[in-house]
Amino acid sequence: MDGVDIAAIRTDGQKILEFGPTASKSFTPDEIEILHMARGKWPGEKGVNQAARIVEETHLALLMETSPEAIVGFHGQTLAHDPENRKTYQAGDGQYLAENLGKTVVWDFRQQDMLNGGEGAPLAPFYHFALAKYLGMTEPCAFINIGGITNISFVDPQKGEPVDNGALIAFDIGPGNSLIDKYCNMKRNLPFDRDGYFAFMGKADNDLIRKFLEHEQLGLEGPKSFDIHDFYFLLNQVEQLKFEDGVTTLTECTIKAISTVLERTRFKPKHVVLCGGGTKNSYIVARLKEILSMEIHTAEEWGLDSQYLEAQAFGFLAARVLSNLPTSAPGTTGCEYPTVGGRISQPRKTKT
Repeated sequence: MDGVDIAAIRTDGQKILEFGPTASKSFTPDEIEILHMARGKWPGEKGVNQAARIVEETHLALLMETSPEAIVGFHGQTLAHDPENRKTYQAGDGQYLAENLGKTVVWDFRQQDMLNGGEGAPLAPFYHFALAKYLGMTEPCAFINIGGITNISFVDPQKGEPVDNGALIAFDIGPGNSLIDKYCNMKRNLPFDRDGYFAFMGKADNDLIRKFLEHEQLGLEGPKSFDIHDFYFLLNQVEQLKFEDGVTTLTECTIKAISTVLERTRFKPKHVVLCGGGTKNSYIVARLKEILSMEIHTAEEWGLDSQYLEAQAFGFLAARVLSNLPTSAPGTTGCEYPTVGGRISQPRKTKT
């Protein structure tokens, strides 16, 4: 909830052909406050329309400045996610963007998957499969995206298609950056722990971490998805700690959730690629390299850009939707069958 990233990608929805320009635009402090106030709310509730307009206008401004794309994959801002009741809400109207950009916009990527019995997340795994092919990987690998929530994709690059049996297994792991960010914002009015500065200074509360690891869903394989609200109890538990110790403890919870999955899983990846905003946190990267036995690399070490992988992923998925190719499968979200997600909006033709 700190801003918008856009990234151009040339693709047919199956292969990655070329990476294009990237750009970012931060939300203002007032906008961030409005978005946080709307978190957990559904359309029609107070503050949701205002949050959606911020998301739309920020995307529109950035795309009007920089967008060379023929089509736009627009994810929007997740405000509420309830897989048990097959509901999810990403703020932002793709039709509004299509009208104002004059371009095809693919959006609302998660709802159809959930209607087909899926968790609606994670959706980046099909892109991770294409990335493994693009990078020339031949042995089993894993992509770990440390965003607001951390998710993992186990990829077998020997398979021909992402929907093939055993090609992809993916699920959410646990908290990523969002708890750390929220804690820093609450306590010091900071957007995040830059480069893990405070995490390096603090001392983790191991008792609290052990209790966290007893969470019934942690360490289990998917399909499963999390919402950040699933872990808000941690913010209450670190309340009594010194600030630096609180940051370190929350950061270690993110790290231990990752290591627990990799230690317990039946999949044994040769390479693990770290991506997402968490790779900018030196503490997280250093600790994972310290405690895990497999080869750990950041996306940058493979010549990729962690910050823009998610944006690239939704451009890639947009191309798949236009070609009527699945964007999720039973192995990635738990849907009943491979599902084409996404809604396509075209600019309305003007009368002459």
